[in-house]
Amino acid sequence: MAYNRCLISLVVNGQRWLDEGVALASQPDVPRAWSLCGLQDFVLITVGAKLGFTLDNMDWVEQRWCRAKPNAGDAEAVRAGFVIASTPHVTGSDPGAGLSLEAVEIAATTDTRVIVTVGSQIHWLPLRQKLETRSIELFELLLPAAGKVLVATERVIDIREFARQYFADEQASALFRAPPAHAAAVSAAVVAETLQVSVESLAGNAVRGTVKSLANGYGMIKRNDGMADVQFMAMQVTAPGFEFLELGDELRFDVVQGGSGKWLAQRVVRT
Repeated sequence: MAYNRCLISLVVNGQRWLDEGVALASQPDVPRAWSLCGLQDFVLITVGAKLGFTLDNMDWVEQRWCRAKPNAGDAEAVRAGFVIASTPHVTGSDPGAGLSLEAVEIAATTDTRVIVTVGSQIHWLPLRQKLETRSIELFELLLPAAGKVLVATERVIDIREFARQYFADEQASALFRAPPAHAAAVSAAVVAETLQVSVESLAGNAVRGTVKSLANGYGMIKRNDGMADVQFMAMQVTAPGFEFLELGDELRFDVVQGGSGKWLAQRVVRT
């Protein structure tokens, strides 16, 4: 990269990070839980090593702690300098679906030169292409809870397996650095002040399916993940719009829970 400084955006799926950290610490080979300040160190060391930067010329552009609802890591995330980001991208089987997609899209509109995601992998090709056209480097740190294939390439790293196998090495041990002893406590009010709730999706659409039926301004989508069909309204279809949809069209969409408790598709995009 031909930049004097390495500007990094860090996007963490908060619930997966917490769940996997607890699971990891319960195993005898890795007796300590990881921390967000340790993750920050790990990212700086790893990205610097891969891209030829030192700690002196690496800066955070932004850091986002993504969750669908409040969780135990919110206060730690605030202490570590994260913005708490909550979006409606949530499905019945995967409480993290789509959260990182939107955060990555937002990060791509900043001056960032490197985006690091934790607990998710970006499979939506238009977003990856956007990053490429803007010369933004993407590193993906995976956790088994993401349900993805475990890999270990230069840019896609199974962070939990890495920590287990290389616990004593500098890079892996950075994940377990304890927060500073003098770190101030963070109240619920302070957490609330940092919360960003998004009602629009720029990257959009964590779930995939096909049009099953269309009638009177409503439609039904058959989900590819095998879960129950979901309904959508014409107003939720992005341009060119509902009238251009046909049976069998492939769609991407968000799944949100309505006031009645029923799951509905929103921000529907024809792929």
